[in-house]
Amino acid sequence: RYAAFENLAIAQHRDTLRYATIRGGGYRPSIRRFRVGDYVYLQQTAPTTLDVTAGRTILRVREVLPSGVLMLEGRNGVIWKDHVRNCAPCHLPNVDGTIDPSLAIVRAGLRCMLCGSTDQAAHMLVCDRCSRGWHMSCLTPPIDVVPTGRWVCPRGTSEGR
Repeated sequence: RYAAFENLAIAQHRDTLRYATIRGGGYRPSIRRFRVGDYVYLQQTAPTTLDVTAGRTILRVREVLPSGVLMLEGRNGVIWKDHVRNCAPCHLPNVDGTIDPSLAIVRAGLRCMLCGSTDQAAHMLVCDRCSRGWHMSCLTPPIDVVPTGRWVCPRGTSEGR
């Protein structure tokens, strides 16, 4: 019994020191090193703070650029480009690394970033960088024909990624 309470007191003290360091600004996250072939989680921002459906996406590292930017590839064959600070290592032992082009379709329930509607999935484009949905009619100017090849949303092009 006494050992359990002592261990609890030690853990509580350690957590108190850790939180004081984080709040005081002394915490500096370390930059992770990734290699080609590693699997990573990509941090994704939800369209709104109330949207909890933003899941974690697992991607494979295709290339590591000297600037700290990673070229990543998803199971649907889409290439993403993001900085290492937005990635976390994935250590799952059962990740299937095969490319499946049939996954490159609009998933059910994907909301348009402009109007917020989940209707008209057949007329929605999915950004090849951020995987967010955009109705072709909501874009400025509206797009009438589905573009061939990669498509980057207005947000992705304005951020310069």
